[in-house]
Amino acid sequence: MTNSNNVIGEVVSGSLKDNLHIRLNVPSQEVQEGAFVVIESGNWRFYGLAIDLRLGAINQQFEDGRNWERFPTHLGKILREATLYTDLEIMPVLMQERGPANLDSDAYDQWEAEVQSSNRQLGVLPIKTIPSHHAKARMASAGDIAEIFGRAEDEGRFVIGETREQGHPVRINLKEFIKRSAGIFGATGTGKSFLTRIVLAGLMEHDAASVLVLDMHNEYGFDDTASDTNERVVGLKTKFPAKSRVVGLGPGAQIRNRTPDYNLEIAMHDITPSDVMLLARELNLRDTTPTTLDALVKTFGVKSWFNEFRQMKVGATIETEDGKKIPAPGSVAHWANGMGVNTMAAEGLHNKL
Repeated sequence: MTNSNNVIGEVVSGSLKDNLHIRLNVPSQEVQEGAFVVIESGNWRFYGLAIDLRLGAINQQFEDGRNWERFPTHLGKILREATLYTDLEIMPVLMQERGPANLDSDAYDQWEAEVQSSNRQLGVLPIKTIPSHHAKARMASAGDIAEIFGRAEDEGRFVIGETREQGHPVRINLKEFIKRSAGIFGATGTGKSFLTRIVLAGLMEHDAASVLVLDMHNEYGFDDTASDTNERVVGLKTKFPAKSRVVGLGPGAQIRNRTPDYNLEIAMHDITPSDVMLLARELNLRDTTPTTLDALVKTFGVKSWFNEFRQMKVGATIETEDGKKIPAPGSVAHWANGMGVNTMAAEGLHNKL
């Protein structure tokens, strides 16, 4: 039911594609972008997000001038409130059938009987329609937020944050979360890494999933310091020492001056030509690279080609008896000439590897 004390305005225009417009009856400063807003319309409740606020006037002369100052204070106040307004733009996201507002009425009993006979689902649905003109809008309450994101007593619900205005907890269903791909997006400095850390902590706390984190900037394992507040940020290794293993890349690797649990090393004999070709774009490899790699494998075998090629020298020459310089044994050019491989292509690949 609508809480009349929490009403912020009513619907005056809009559409599914162009969003809804709410004429505010409260000061514009009481509503912020990103706020959760609920609209009650007939048997339906609509959920949306505030995405814009726009000042307006019923006539241009009232917007440009201060005409009300010519009147006594109380009349000027009435004139200003009657001619100037603020519209709140709402992006409708979800809807839910709730039935008549009066739970004790015959209309509610009739609606409830219809729902039971038709087996209609009363859960939150994707938006398919819009509220009527002058439907009342209000800020979402804790119960509204729980209707969408779950309640504290629901199994597997994990708090990832709070709503901006009223601090209502926002939860995710971890069991449903791990069933599909998910992404965390935002501009630089909006807290993507912190939210990711919270989600990972939730998965570990509830044993919802095993997680392999490719941590390119060493943000999640060991403790860190927030760049904006200089406060300590607890890492997952500190929070869950028995559930976390930190792996460093390469022998003797240190992460934030800490020794990882393990160090991952890739042996040279494990590197294959297909591994190199996966880096074709990063290394800017030529079209002749596969031919060179095939010749290396034929010469040294699949286990030794990388190590042997790595030990070759580029540009090494020897002088013959007649004073002519030729590629020295053990050089890339000497091997390329013997295998009929383009020398420049072989030397270029050697430099890149």
